[in-house]
Amino acid sequence: MGLVDFFKNKVKHSQKSPKLNYSTNGTSISIGEFTGEYHQSSKGRFILAWKSSGDNGKYILLDRGKIKLQAKMRHPDNGMVSNSGVFLLSDLTSKGMYGVFHVINSDGETLIKQRCRANLGSAGISDDGRFAVCQSLESTSKSDSCRLFFFDIKNKKLLWKKVPETIGSELNWAKSYRFDTKRKVLYLIHDKNRTYRYTFEGTFLDSKLYRHDCINSGNDIEFLEALNGLKSELSESTYPQEYVDLIVPLEKGLKRFSDRDTRSKIHRVLGEISLLQGNNAEAIKHFETALKLNPRAGVKRTLEKLKKIG
Repeated sequence: MGLVDFFKNKVKHSQKSPKLNYSTNGTSISIGEFTGEYHQSSKGRFILAWKSSGDNGKYILLDRGKIKLQAKMRHPDNGMVSNSGVFLLSDLTSKGMYGVFHVINSDGETLIKQRCRANLGSAGISDDGRFAVCQSLESTSKSDSCRLFFFDIKNKKLLWKKVPETIGSELNWAKSYRFDTKRKVLYLIHDKNRTYRYTFEGTFLDSKLYRHDCINSGNDIEFLEALNGLKSELSESTYPQEYVDLIVPLEKGLKRFSDRDTRSKIHRVLGEISLLQGNNAEAIKHFETALKLNPRAGVKRTLEKLKKIG
């Protein structure tokens, strides 16, 4: 049975198809006259290939080099296949910001079909094919914009969707995902190999690590958001070691950023940390500098009290 025959019907699969000759080059694969992108399962048994051509996209699932399944999809993208043959594809429609996230098994049964009023970005599937995740991009939809969707494929349901804490104001999407199905932990992998954990219930586990990374190497918006979060905590009576560990990254921030308001905020936080350490003299220096950079730094009364104490 030839490749052309497989595309005559919307969906077709066969256990008796011949083993095909195919070649790969980087992220592309050629199977006869078909050339598209592909992903191979981690154990190598399955290959998912897809191609978007106008509104006539196609995909093929190979099982040990033989065509297991093929079908049409308007704009397939972001494909991945698991070791069980369960695979995912995002159908990026041509009608504005709208996408459909598909999870399909090797028999062609659709297990998940999530419509989203936003374009779809990165996606991932666990090696065993039991869990999947996809990220929607920014859109005008309040309910679907910038959401991370997490699916229980085995039970065919969406477990949760949320704006991830790691997204940042610069829309710093995760580039890939990793699943620890034993511990029920999802890993979001960002640029510079920054990795953050969520439970399968959607709880963010690495808020302190993320804040430290944003202060240490984040862009200006990430830095300021982390700084504001830190500033709100400094009013509490506890004084964890975390604050001490942030002094050096904050001082580096004074060299990284030239904006007067940003530098003023850094000096304010350094002053508050110094105050918690009982170093009033150092706190006064930082608060005075913060006020010089921005008269509305919000430390005037605190500074006056410290100077009266002497």
